[in-house]
Amino acid sequence: MPRKVGQGLVVLINGKVHPVIDISTAGVSYQAANHKIGATVALTIARLSDISDCIDAKITVISKDETVTRAEFKPTMPLLRYIISHIGEATRAVPAYFR
Repeated sequence: MPRKVGQGLVVLINGKVHPVIDISTAGVSYQAANHKIGATVALTIARLSDISDCIDAKITVISKDETVTRAEFKPTMPLLRYIISHIGEATRAVPAYFR
């Protein structure tokens, strides 16, 4: 069964919106292929339903193909909390980190 943890999220890069395919505390995959492998990219992760519910992040691009970019986060505590909260909502589980 395909993972849908990224459903409902987008990344915003230079004013362009890219749907998130998958997200974890380690990294993100999103629909776009406009950065070079190894590039550090600043972006914003946001909920599609409320774009003001967002967090800024930095990533390092680790792979890409014609339509998908995969990247690792340069993690911060606010970013990790945002992602863990989203995963909890997506999976309908209360993350152990928040107990």
